[in-house]
Amino acid sequence: MKTSHIFCLSALTLVLGACGGNKPADKLTFDNLPVIASLETIESGSVRVLHLDKMSKDTLVIPLSQYLEDFHLIRLDNRDEALTRGYGTFFGNYLITGGSSREACRLFDKEGRFLCQVGNNGQGPGEYWAVYDKQIDEENRRIYLMPWNAKNLLVYNLDDGSYLSSIPLPTLVPKGVFTVDAAKQVVTVGMLAFSNIEGASVVWQQDFDGNVLQRIDAAGYSVQPDFSNEVYNSDNMPGTFDFYLSRWAAKKDSLYHYQPDENRLQPVFTLDMPDDPLQHGFYELPNCFLTDITMEVTQVQYGSYVSKRATVMVDKQTGKGAYVKFVNDLAGDMPLENAVFGFNKGHFVHSIEPGELATYLENALAKSEGLSKKKREEWTKLKESINENDNAYLFVGKIK
Repeated sequence: MKTSHIFCLSALTLVLGACGGNKPADKLTFDNLPVIASLETIESGSVRVLHLDKMSKDTLVIPLSQYLEDFHLIRLDNRDEALTRGYGTFFGNYLITGGSSREACRLFDKEGRFLCQVGNNGQGPGEYWAVYDKQIDEENRRIYLMPWNAKNLLVYNLDDGSYLSSIPLPTLVPKGVFTVDAAKQVVTVGMLAFSNIEGASVVWQQDFDGNVLQRIDAAGYSVQPDFSNEVYNSDNMPGTFDFYLSRWAAKKDSLYHYQPDENRLQPVFTLDMPDDPLQHGFYELPNCFLTDITMEVTQVQYGSYVSKRATVMVDKQTGKGAYVKFVNDLAGDMPLENAVFGFNKGHFVHSIEPGELATYLENALAKSEGLSKKKREEWTKLKESINENDNAYLFVGKIK
């Protein structure tokens, strides 16, 4: 853990550029960044509080390879049955793509070879309309899928994708995140608790037969029935069930850790919003918090859409931090505006169509006058290897 913490600091120090600030880019280091998140004592412990008014306007640009182990490109199998829209969840030895209302889940190995389809879209036994969360248990050769509007957690065979059984849930789960402890036969679930669900819990533990072992009532956490809200469990820290409810109507809230021994939600990170609340999301890495903040919302005739957003990184130990942008340095330093969503299950995934990648690399090579010989050779080799008719490409790595 100490090594990871030092790495988190050094990643922030790797400044490749800046925007909108007063300091020149070559003067920005982690050491001269301000403390932007105070550590405040509460009855149940302590919580980091991010204060936007304490931040520098400068932005640190962080190459993903500095934050990931074994960062590499996976080219997915080109067989017809393997074709996918691309976005996936990486588990180290396996990758699952699909799971939308139009595409069943597909299982690939870590080299991109197609292994099988996992279950089927549909409404029959073992079928799903769309999948919200997933988990692979290699030791017991199981795949677990949590559909939207779930009444059951679905269990499949890792070897062939066939449906095995269902774990009943105590109530309807509109959107749910989970972890399965197969050794203890316990499932921990967090859900988007709609206010019209009788007896709803926001987080609970249950056995494989659906018996609730302990629960936290949804009172105080429930939302109006609206699927524009989300629920998150980044699952980037083994043994920690982090939990966050993201509401479209912005309000003051927190990122929590579920404490099963005491059956409570412990607030660990929050955003100080003395004025109008901002739409935001909280995410967690082993030694840093990330906040995705909507800075501007443009109103249109039939609603609104996000027109400007920013990411803030906060070091857990010191409270220092800054606005950050991640770039995919394996792919021409491609900026990733929504990189926070790619950190999940202890890994990072960036999915891209081959044609889009080829075009970006061509432009990056044409504009990069100061590019090192090594980088130019690497990016040129990658561009020349791309077949625009290939299946999706995914850049993946393990979070350090």
